[in-house]
Amino acid sequence: MALAVVPLMLSVVAGPMRDESWTTELSLSTGLVAASLLVAAYALPSRVRRLSAGLGIETVLLSHRVVAELATGLVVVHMALVVAADPERLRVLDLRHAPPRVWAGSAATVALVLLAATRRRRRPRYEGWRLLHILLATVVVVAAALHVWWLHHLVPTRCSPPGSRRSPGSSSRCWPTGGYGVRSARGGIAAWCTRYGRPRRAPSRSSCTRPATRGIPFEAGQFAWLKLGGSSFVFEEHPFTIASTAAEPWRKECTIKALGDFTELVAGLRPGRSVFLDGPHGRFTLADLPANGFVFIAGGVGVTPMLSMLRTMADDGDPRPALLLVGGRTADDLVHRDELAVLADRLDLTVVEVVSDPPAGWRGECGFVDRTVMEGYLPGLRDRRRRQWFVCGPPPMIHAVIKDVRSLGVPRSHVQTERFDMV
Repeated sequence: MALAVVPLMLSVVAGPMRDESWTTELSLSTGLVAASLLVAAYALPSRVRRLSAGLGIETVLLSHRVVAELATGLVVVHMALVVAADPERLRVLDLRHAPPRVWAGSAATVALVLLAATRRRRRPRYEGWRLLHILLATVVVVAAALHVWWLHHLVPTRCSPPGSRRSPGSSSRCWPTGGYGVRSARGGIAAWCTRYGRPRRAPSRSSCTRPATRGIPFEAGQFAWLKLGGSSFVFEEHPFTIASTAAEPWRKECTIKALGDFTELVAGLRPGRSVFLDGPHGRFTLADLPANGFVFIAGGVGVTPMLSMLRTMADDGDPRPALLLVGGRTADDLVHRDELAVLADRLDLTVVEVVSDPPAGWRGECGFVDRTVMEGYLPGLRDRRRRQWFVCGPPPMIHAVIKDVRSLGVPRSHVQTERFDMV
């Protein structure tokens, strides 16, 4: 809201531009707000830990998408108002004779359209889509900044005091563009610190041995980005939940399901190989949550953050009751079954396994983790409202479970979710 309102307030305080129509004024305002939101969308997924810890990675990524879509809409409005103010301006779209500001604006618009067109399409490789997404986003921000700078409406060579003579097309309104420049610089710095500065400072950690240091503390349920290779500047990286107990910060254990080329490389790692971790991130944790118990609902490998929570509860001697409902297509999709049985002896823990394709002799629940299964194991209405609920798995499973949980009278504020999806 501040990014949208502050540029408009500064524009109003600076006063109207000389000899400009209200349509032009409105087009400049929408363009300025759109530029500010583009910088915000660029900086949001830069993994600022305070942001991801305070809002959660799902909220950050959702905000990134919403802000980008809002900025795109404002860009369309801005272009329509520019043409409405003077239809003759359509001639500048002939790029053969167009000035640099038009080239920059056109490049930003085309890159923005390509970003929107490729967001939901199926990609053969995630890394290729991610690289394209970052490159296009960089083109959008840089080209938009050049467009604003070369336009000279809000960027005079110097800020003249009111009443002084100025050249045609210039204005004393340098504050809004100065603010945009500051925001652009901060957004770029945030991205640089995440991609280059932080990995450069971070020590390497082995995935198979116990480091000599005390390790980096984390909360049970958080995740980290994993890179393989001899340098922290390797582009390919993937997020994985830290499944080990938070009571041992020197140990970082992940349970990784073989689904593609990267996970096959992970399976081939040998003791002594160094990897790079960027984390911890996320707020899918037990920290600072008042509750008299917990309900964990997981789909397949989505049990890994719950495993970290249960391991940590066992090491801390947490006496609160916990119910774990874990589902999978077959029994082979259920991971860490032996350890969960051990944890059930150390904790006040009930483990319920649900499979949709049960093998012969299966003694657990059949079907899906739905309301029918939940009602067979949940406490009374009063207790279930006082417990904290954690749901982790693929998006379709999350949506179905949340609908059932809400129908059981559980407040939405007591339900934490983490989706295993494209990031």
